[in-house]
Amino acid sequence: MAQTFTCAVSKGIPYCEYKGKVRQAYMNDDNLVLMYFEEYIDLSVVSAAGYSGVSGTYAAAYLHTENPAFAEALYSTILTALAADKEVAIQMRGSQGGLLKIDRFWIQQ
Repeated sequence: MAQTFTCAVSKGIPYCEYKGKVRQAYMNDDNLVLMYFEEYIDLSVVSAAGYSGVSGTYAAAYLHTENPAFAEALYSTILTALAADKEVAIQMRGSQGGLLKIDRFWIQQ
């Protein structure tokens, strides 16, 4: 199954959703967690939902210091999906350093 990427507005709040595989997981000493998409996303879909300032088409991000418990569970789940070659679904709201910010995460069977 190929990845899907969509954006919409719900109750006046834009969000985007990615369904596909994790290509790569990343965390740096600035506490930034990245989950790389299987393929690049289309920024015109992101801007049509009302987001500005998003320039990264390759990954979604989460800053560990915003909620360390969520960030640790998120990174662990990303690594699990990557190691098991499982599909994931993530929702993103807002942006972090030019990337969409991860808000929710699921591993698909």
